[in-house]
Amino acid sequence: MTLSMLIMILVAATTALGAPQDAPKRVGDAYPLTICPVSKRPLGDSPMVVILQGMQDSDMNGREVKFCCGGCKTRFMANPKASLEALDAAIVKDQLRVYPLANCIVMPDDAMTDPRGDKAMQDKNVIIGNRLYRFCCKACIRRFKRNPGPYTSVLDKLVIEQQSENYPLEVCVVSGNKLTQKPFDLVVANRLVRTCCGGCADRVRSDPTASIAMIDKAMADRTSAPKTTD
Repeated sequence: MTLSMLIMILVAATTALGAPQDAPKRVGDAYPLTICPVSKRPLGDSPMVVILQGMQDSDMNGREVKFCCGGCKTRFMANPKASLEALDAAIVKDQLRVYPLANCIVMPDDAMTDPRGDKAMQDKNVIIGNRLYRFCCKACIRRFKRNPGPYTSVLDKLVIEQQSENYPLEVCVVSGNKLTQKPFDLVVANRLVRTCCGGCADRVRSDPTASIAMIDKAMADRTSAPKTTD
């Protein structure tokens, strides 16, 4: 068999089997929690990463979810709507405590409850791409989804403005290098994260859980530290 004939056979076989499909791309933030949404156990170092596709509700498509094992993925996908409702509730609870705005993100003149107040869970708290956004009504949710970019930019700006002053770390969350006077700022899970460079920022975007845990711990340590008087 000549080389040209072999190439023709391989091409024909590849065509018959179909070209390899591109891996689904994540829409929005990476999965922000350290626990499996089904078992509630820690994800560990090698979680199963799933990008939701083919969902009955198209808003679910592109969402990244992580599981501790294949069995939990199967249980989650058996009823994805109910599973996501439970997951969203956990993300809402986590991100309300750092959410920077007590108004609707679309209609900022419309006041809402304090995101850290007892009644905040009763508001229209919506998780889109693993991130919390708060709205005064369903019309604002629809308006947001038609063009989310400008509203997300406003929310990012508010997070950075509010959390910059009391940012608890002096080093990059990835490299451990001391931050310069102009660090690389990004927002994940409605938290300000500072890195020394764009490469470290990309690593945070890919998997933010360790960085979130580091920042939360540093903030908690600062809050609980005894105050000194001159």
